[in-house]
Amino acid sequence: MNTHLVKGNKNKGDALRVDPILSDAKSGLYGIWVFTLCWNAMVWPILVAAGGVLIGQFQQGDWMPLLALLFPLVGIVCLAVGIKRLLAWRRFGETPLFLNPFPGSIGGHVAGTICLPGSIPKDIRYDVSLVCVYTYETRDSDNKHRSAERMIWQHSQAAHLRRGMSRGRDSMNLLFRFDVPEGLPRSESKSGNYHHWRIHVHAEMEGVDLDRFFDIPVHPTNEQTTLGLKHNIRQKSNQYLEQLTSIMRVEVGPDMLHMVFPQGRRKLLGAVTMGAGILLLVFSFIMLRLGGQEQGEFMLTFAGLICLLVSAPVMLFGLYVPCNALDVKIVKGSITVRRAVLGIGLYRKKVAMSQFKQVALEESMRSQVNGWNAVTYRVIAMGHNGEKLILAEGLKGKPLAEEALHFIRANGNLVV
Repeated sequence: MNTHLVKGNKNKGDALRVDPILSDAKSGLYGIWVFTLCWNAMVWPILVAAGGVLIGQFQQGDWMPLLALLFPLVGIVCLAVGIKRLLAWRRFGETPLFLNPFPGSIGGHVAGTICLPGSIPKDIRYDVSLVCVYTYETRDSDNKHRSAERMIWQHSQAAHLRRGMSRGRDSMNLLFRFDVPEGLPRSESKSGNYHHWRIHVHAEMEGVDLDRFFDIPVHPTNEQTTLGLKHNIRQKSNQYLEQLTSIMRVEVGPDMLHMVFPQGRRKLLGAVTMGAGILLLVFSFIMLRLGGQEQGEFMLTFAGLICLLVSAPVMLFGLYVPCNALDVKIVKGSITVRRAVLGIGLYRKKVAMSQFKQVALEESMRSQVNGWNAVTYRVIAMGHNGEKLILAEGLKGKPLAEEALHFIRANGNLVV
């Protein structure tokens, strides 16, 4: 959708009425189902027809038929994704976005309302993020053009919930307002190299999560919103503190701060990493077996050995990610950090407070999904010689990380 063509008109009152901006959820739903149906309609008849031959080859010791199972596996994965998107569409619908002002304003406000069904949960956190992205073309080793993205500016906040009406039905509206600094690039028409802006709304809830992206126009107009939203800093701080206590256990006492980040975090990342390691291990066995059967197939054996060597650390990392725990204790004169996996201690460090010069934030991981940059931070204590000690980790987003930094500095009596 080209958001530059969205029309606006003045209605009675001061608010600017515009046509809604829709996400790509509907087109994505159609796309995944068309691909899933075509893929499975092509793969399964071929697999059934060739099933006897493949089974006979496998019984003779040929492992190559196992590779044919990757094709129906792709179809099953696509079907699962399609069902998930269908359930999300039935639950949330179109989720139209109305900007106020329109277009979004550099040097002013990017604000608006996202309309959701009135049946959504009211007691959870709805995160809205605004990101400015630069998309550009690159050339790979084969001299082919590929698109890449670089984040220019990004900010996140918790949305305000307000009851409303949408198409004659009760709705729950998510209201947001971003103060966008001057000097950022405006939205540009889609081309080889261009700047564009996105809104991302996300909420975790029982069943299907809310996860929508909107391409929006943003220009240097210095306009303010008429939504009447006021930032409640104390309320936001309390929301982030609640989010902090959901990922760690905290004990605060006189001249003491004790934080425990328990095992069981980042389960999805651990499962994906473990699955990748297992696939590499299976692939290495197939390559080694084929290399042993064929004379002079050194490359198959070499590829199998490489996959075998890589699979071990990948699986170990997949086990480490959800099974590790971090225990941090800050007292008046020292900081003690203990790392354990499944209750078995990996290391324990106790450092005098005088050895640290600064407590700061550091990016620990950056990922990109559909053009959205998800950044995870950690709080570190930096020594005079450049050594680092992790005090908190797994902090998703800059606002939560900054709240964690303020919390640790205040309750740990840290002045650095």
